[in-house]
Amino acid sequence: MGFKIIRYDNETIAEYGGNVTEYLADKSQYGTMKFKEKLDPKNGWATPFVTGHKYKIHFGMTGLDYEELQIDASERWEETDKSIYLVHNWTDVRQAIDFKIGING
Repeated sequence: MGFKIIRYDNETIAEYGGNVTEYLADKSQYGTMKFKEKLDPKNGWATPFVTGHKYKIHFGMTGLDYEELQIDASERWEETDKSIYLVHNWTDVRQAIDFKIGING
């Protein structure tokens, strides 16, 4: 399963006329990081981010909804570095949804 990344800065989306849906539908804008097994970091993804920017992240083709995520800063990170903003999918979990179709008559 790939870890998908797309720049999500307001200026970048403005290049699409401010149309977020159109921008996110353009698959050529995404980068994909492969899962690294038994490497450093162990069993995870490793990718650089440019500080001072916003990114939309998700897992898989449609965006897996996860319950836990750990992000570790690089040893090269400094307190004077700018922030990084990560936007991700969130789906409200439902116990069950039942649809019943009844025929009257």
